[in-house]
Amino acid sequence: MRFRHGISIVGVLAAALGAAAVSVHASSAAPTRAATATSTIDKTYSCPVRRQHFVELFATVTYPPVNNQPQPGVLALTTVVKTIKENGATATVSQVSLQARKNSLRIDQKSCRRVKHQIPLTRKGLPGPPLVSTPNRTGNANVRCGTTGRLLVRLRVKLTNGTPIHALLAIRNTQANHRPIAFYDWSARKVTGYSANSCVATL
Repeated sequence: MRFRHGISIVGVLAAALGAAAVSVHASSAAPTRAATATSTIDKTYSCPVRRQHFVELFATVTYPPVNNQPQPGVLALTTVVKTIKENGATATVSQVSLQARKNSLRIDQKSCRRVKHQIPLTRKGLPGPPLVSTPNRTGNANVRCGTTGRLLVRLRVKLTNGTPIHALLAIRNTQANHRPIAFYDWSARKVTGYSANSCVATL
C-alpha cells in the first residue's frame, strides 16, 4: 500500500512547535557552530474509525537507499478510508504520520480533532512480546487492529531541525472504557510496537 502521510499542517505546526534554538557558545579561539533547533510536540486527538471497525498501523526504520532512492523510517496510523490522486496514482491519507525526514509530520485535522484529555504513553495493559524492527533485523511492525467507532490517539514527537527523531504513539478505544489498543516507540533506528489481542500483524 502506498501511503501519503497525512495532510499538511505546516501553518499550524509553525505556531505550535515554538522550536527553541539551543545556542552553542563558541570561544574566541573556536569557530562558530550553527544552532540546533529542538522541540517536542505532545498532543491528543479523537479520531473516527471506518465502518468496518479496524485501524492500521504502519511502522518501519530507515533502510539504506534503493536505486539511489532514500527509505526513511515511517510511522503512520490510518483510521478511515481516505484517498487522493497524487501524480496520477491513488494515495492513502493517514490520519497521523511522520517520517525520518524534515517537515514530514502530518495530522489529518479534517478527520481528527484535538482534545484536552490525555492517555498514558505506556504499554500497560497490552500483551507481549512486541513487534520489533531495526536496520539489522529486516521487517516491520505493521498491525491491523479491531476497534469500535472512535479512538483517542496521543502522539509525542521529538524533532531536531524539523526532523522527527523519536516518537511515542498510544491508541485507546474511546467507546470501551479507554481500553488500550496499541503503543509504539519509534525512531529511525528502532521500532518497538505493542498491540492488543484484537490486532494481527500485516505485511
